[in-house]
Amino acid sequence: MTAIPRPRGWPKAPPAHVTIDESTATAIVQPDLAESRRGFWTAGVGIFILWNVFTVVGALLGDALGDPKAWGLDGAAVAAFLALLWPRLKSREAVAIAVVCALATVLVVPFVPPGVPILVAALVAGVWGWVGHQGREASA
Repeated sequence: MTAIPRPRGWPKAPPAHVTIDESTATAIVQPDLAESRRGFWTAGVGIFILWNVFTVVGALLGDALGDPKAWGLDGAAVAAFLALLWPRLKSREAVAIAVVCALATVLVVPFVPPGVPILVAALVAGVWGWVGHQGREASA
């Protein structure tokens, strides 16, 4: 893992506009500083351009698609999240946490407003991590 490239001199505004999760993640996993810079700028500028282009496309043509629920687009966020989560499920504990959080989310969906189930899952994972950390400290 390399250090994050730091801008020098006065032109700090362009890097600030492309410093996002994806550009940072791409930068820090590169083997050397040159690749880190290239990864940062490629990911950051690419996402900046595509995000803005497709925002305009969506604003102009969004009504032509009709109801997003008819296309099943509400499941796209879940699929993207699972795609990001799946590679991290390498241990039994990680799988157990994911299953318990998913179960907690499914159980509260009918009773709470949208957005709250993911907060419940985050709380469950946080408590699991805190209790597990306390247990490891006590046994050490």
